[in-house]
Amino acid sequence: MTSIALIGPGRHGTAIAQLFASHGVDVVLHHHRRDKAEAAAAAVRLVANDADVTVADTARDAVEGQRFVFLTTLWDAPQRAVIAELGDGLVGKILVDVSNPLDVTPQGIIPRTPPQGSAGGFVASLLPAGTGHVKVFSMLPTAAIRAAADLDPIAALPFAADSDATASPARELLALTGWKPWLVGDLSVSGDLEIGGRFNRAPGHWGRAVLSAEEMAAFAGPEPTLG
Repeated sequence: MTSIALIGPGRHGTAIAQLFASHGVDVVLHHHRRDKAEAAAAAVRLVANDADVTVADTARDAVEGQRFVFLTTLWDAPQRAVIAELGDGLVGKILVDVSNPLDVTPQGIIPRTPPQGSAGGFVASLLPAGTGHVKVFSMLPTAAIRAAADLDPIAALPFAADSDATASPARELLALTGWKPWLVGDLSVSGDLEIGGRFNRAPGHWGRAVLSAEEMAAFAGPEPTLG
C-alpha cells in the first residue's frame, strides 16, 4: 500500500507520481525512453516526502511485487503495447487507468470515440482476467492533481472500479494523497471520468472538476455498492 508502479510518466503521469511521493508513497517509474523516466524521477524526487523514487528498465521490472500499476501512457497503441508486454503479470494486481481518448497528431490533439464508448472501456477490453481495474485522475487538469490535495474543505476524487473488491484497496491508497476518494460507479461510467465527461465539466468550490466532498455528494449522490 505504500508503493506504486507508474508506467508512461508524461506531464499528467509525473504529476500523479509527485502527488503520491509527496505523501510518502514510494514510486517505481518506467518509460520506454529511459531519459524520460529519469527526467520524471528527478522531478518527483524534488517533492518526495520520505519516499523512494526509482526507475525500472522494463515494465515487467516496474510492476514486480507491486499491487497497484498506474498506466499513464497515451491511449490505444501505447496501452496495447504495455498491457501485452505485462500479460499475465497483471493478474492479481490492480491497474489504475488514467487514459483519455485523445490522439496526439502533428495537427494537434484530436478526440476520438472508442468502439467501447470510452478509453476506460477500451482498457477493460485488453486486461487479462483476474486484473482489477480502477479509473481515476483522467478528468482532472494536470495542475490540479497536486494543487487540490490537502485542501480545507477536502476535495473529492471521483473514481470507478470493476468491483467492491477492487474499490476498497483503491480507496485506501487514494486516501493517502490528501483527496477524499469518492466511488461513482463501475467501469461503465468511465466516460464520465474522462475529458469532456460530466465530472470533468463540473464546477466546484476549488474550480473546474474539483468539488468539495459536500458538492460531490450533491452532484454524484451516495457512493454505490458494486458487488
